[in-house]
Formats: sequence, structure tokens, C-alpha cells
Amino acid sequence: MITIDCAGDDMMAKELEAYLKRYNYDVKVDESLVMIEEMNVEKILKSFLGETEHSEYTIRKLDSESFLLSKEVAIEEFGFVRCEMCGYVVSTEEEMLVHRRAHGIQLL
Repeated sequence: MITIDCAGDDMMAKELEAYLKRYNYDVKVDESLVMIEEMNVEKILKSFLGETEHSEYTIRKLDSESFLLSKEVAIEEFGFVRCEMCGYVVSTEEEMLVHRRAHGIQLL
């Protein structure tokens, strides 16, 4: 059995369940987890996202029996700061100023 974790999004799990049942897949749902007896899950999920126009969601294969279906969220939405040169992430502007100096950027 393959598990699709909808990352706490119960509504997405219900929508996925309805989609899978419409195509006669045997599916079970437990909150935001969707379980399916099918081997080609990644292809099914791509079709689901395409047909339902959920382009903000991504599919990640966690292991041979688990997938994660979730929205991509920028870390900046959580209040973090990302270095524009290397992508390093810190929690404050002050820490970023110190980090930028490591790149040789001198800010006055």
C-alpha cells in the first residue's frame, strides 16, 4: 500500500480521494493521509494536479511507499532571510549582515 501525505491538508486529501474514486481506485483516507493500492502513484498524482489546476502543489517521493503532496511555501513567509548570493538562511537581518561579510560584501 502506498501512502500519500497531504501535509495536514484534509481538504486536499478529500479532493484527492474523490478524484481517485472517480477513476475506480481503491482508496482509504485517514485525515490528511491517503492510502492507495497502486504502483504508478506519481503518474496519478501528476494527472490529479493537472486536471484540478493545483499548480502550486508539488509531489515528493519520500521512500518506496510514501509520497508527499504539498504546497511550496517561500521561507520568507515564515520571517526568515535568505542570502541572495548563496541561499544561506538566517532568522534575522543582523545575522544576514554578518553572513554577507563572509562573502566580502562591506555594507556601510
